[in-house]
Amino acid sequence: MSPAQPVHPVHIVWDWNGTLLDDLDRMVDAVNRCREAIGEPRVDVATYRQEHCLPIRLFHGRLCGRPVTDSEWATVQRIFAERMAARLPPVRTGAAALLLRMAEQGHTQSLLSLTADAQLRREVAQTHLDIFFRRIDGRHEPSTPKSEALRSHLAALGEPERRRVVLIGDTTDDAEAARTCGVRAVLHTGGFEPLEKLRTAGAPVVDSLTAAAQLAVEHPSRTSEQPTIPDVVLGRSTRRHR
Repeated sequence: MSPAQPVHPVHIVWDWNGTLLDDLDRMVDAVNRCREAIGEPRVDVATYRQEHCLPIRLFHGRLCGRPVTDSEWATVQRIFAERMAARLPPVRTGAAALLLRMAEQGHTQSLLSLTADAQLRREVAQTHLDIFFRRIDGRHEPSTPKSEALRSHLAALGEPERRRVVLIGDTTDDAEAARTCGVRAVLHTGGFEPLEKLRTAGAPVVDSLTAAAQLAVEHPSRTSEQPTIPDVVLGRSTRRHR
């Protein structure tokens, strides 16, 4: 018997790094290799998460406590690209099963990342997750903001009804992109930014991809402009974090 179809199917736009991939430690290592190459000390995971922002050049400047020079930036870009090209993408535990479950329930899914498009497509092919996505889009131009990338992604998907679209990601930038494009966002805490930072984004914050997907499909009429759905919905007291 085929799975029952949902009454209100949604379209989920998944983020890649820090969301479907559990790659925080590898990203920190890559950033530290870049920092060593420009004569800067290593940073720990907590510092990476607290200072994380986009665009990435600004992020490196925050870590350095000063602007990154053009020559330093060229070095950072080269070394980071080398580290990314050499890695095997670490899929988050349970992500493949979750994508399958969403598809079986009749929801549609796509993938949007600011990873360079060619690199993103190589990584997705390595994971064999590409079968779940109606569309895969990476970054084509340097410093493209996530909001612009999302707008183009939705246009390429044929402009799905915005109130049925939800972006699942791990950063405040994901929430801002969703808000700019008039779609919902759900953030999870297992990625590149800490809980206290995510809770400033004005979007629901949960502690797993499963919880994020559950919230996405159970509240299809809510938008990212509405007040954050309290973490207590998923069994967590919000007062502990304030």
